Amino acid sequence: MSENISFSEIEKRIIFHIDFDYFYAQCEEIRKPKLRNIPSVVCVYSGRGEDSGVVSTCNYEARKYGVKAAMPIKLAKSKLKDVHSMFLPTDMPYYHEISTKAMRIIQNYGELFEQVSVDECYMDFTKITNSDFDDAKIFAVSLQKNIKDQIKLTCSIGVGPNKLIAKIASGINKPNGITVVRLEDAKQFISNCKIDDIPGVGPKTSKKLESLGIKSVSDISKKGIFELRDALGYKIATFLVNASNAIDYSQIKVRGTSKQIGKIVTLKKDTTTLEQIKLTVENLCISVFENLENKRQAFRVLTIILILENLQHVSFSKSLKLYSASLDELHKNSLLIINEMISNNSISLDNIRRIGIVVSDLKDISGQDSLLNYLEN
Repeated sequence: MSENISFSEIEKRIIFHIDFDYFYAQCEEIRKPKLRNIPSVVCVYSGRGEDSGVVSTCNYEARKYGVKAAMPIKLAKSKLKDVHSMFLPTDMPYYHEISTKAMRIIQNYGELFEQVSVDECYMDFTKITNSDFDDAKIFAVSLQKNIKDQIKLTCSIGVGPNKLIAKIASGINKPNGITVVRLEDAKQFISNCKIDDIPGVGPKTSKKLESLGIKSVSDISKKGIFELRDALGYKIATFLVNASNAIDYSQIKVRGTSKQIGKIVTLKKDTTTLEQIKLTVENLCISVFENLENKRQAFRVLTIILILENLQHVSFSKSLKLYSASLDELHKNSLLIINEMISNNSISLDNIRRIGIVVSDLKDISGQDSLLNYLEN
C-alpha cells in the first residue's frame, strides 16, 4: 500500500460519488424547461456539414428511441424522424457555470472533495457521518435535495466504503437515484456486477480476460495476481484482483491549492442556549482562521452549515465585498449569519446537532509581508 492509511481507517470510510444525470442535456433543460418533455440531444458538430458530428449526450426522452452518446448525428435524427425533438450544439461555458454552482454546494458539506470532471466528483463523508451508513443515506438525500432545490439539477449518488464501490453504485439507480453499499455488503455487490462495470476496464482488457476463461467478476476474485500477471501486467492484475474483492485503497485527491477551508463539529446534546452556540462558533472561527493563516490565504465567501437532529442540512453563504484575512471579520459575519439562519428558519437551538464554518473563494497572499500588511494595503 503506497498511501498513508491504516486498515482500521479503511474499514471506517464512507465515500460518496456524485454523478450529475445526463449533464449537458439537463443543463439545457434548466434554461429551457420545455425540453424536458421532448427528446433533446446535445451534439458536437464537426462543421463539415449540417448533420456532421456525434451525439455528446441526450435526455431520457431521447434514449427511449435508442439515441445514445457517440452516435452519429444523422443516425440519431433518423431514430427521431417521426417525433418532435430538439438537437442542440454544446455550450461548454454554460455547462461549466452550472457545474461550478453544483460543486460549491457539495463542497459546503465540509469534508475532503475531489472533482474528477465537469459532472462528477467524490466526497469523503467519514467524519461528518461518524462512519454511520444510516447517517450517510440521510446526508445523500439532503445533498441531492439541496442541489435540486438551488439549481434544478438532479444527480445520482453512490455511497460506499471506498471510491470504487461508490463509483459503481452511483450508476445503479439513474437518474436521481441513491445507492448505499455497506462495507459488509461490498463483496457481494461487486460480485453481481459485470466485468465492464469496473471503472477502467475496456474492450481490450475484457477480451484478454475472456481468452483466459474469465467471464465474471466472481471468476476474477478466485484468481491470484500472479496468475493474471503474464496476460495483463502486474499493475492491471493487481487492480482487478483487488477490485473483484471490493478492495480499493485510493484516497480522495484534493487537487491543487485548497479551494476552501472549513471545520464542522458535533454539539453536546445539552447545548440549548445561544451563548453556548456562540462559543462553539467562536472556537470554529479560531480553528478556520489558524488554517487560513498557516496557508497565508484570504477569503471572500463565508458559509455556515447547520445540521439538525434529523440530519436536515441548512446552509447559508455570504460574499464579502473585499477579501479578508481578519479573525474579527470572520467571527462577526459568522455570528450575523447564524443568528439570521436560526431566526428565519425557526430552528430550535436544542435541535442543532452540528455546526460548520467554511470559507471559500480563497486568495493566496503569501507574497505579502504579513496578514496585517495585506489588510492595510
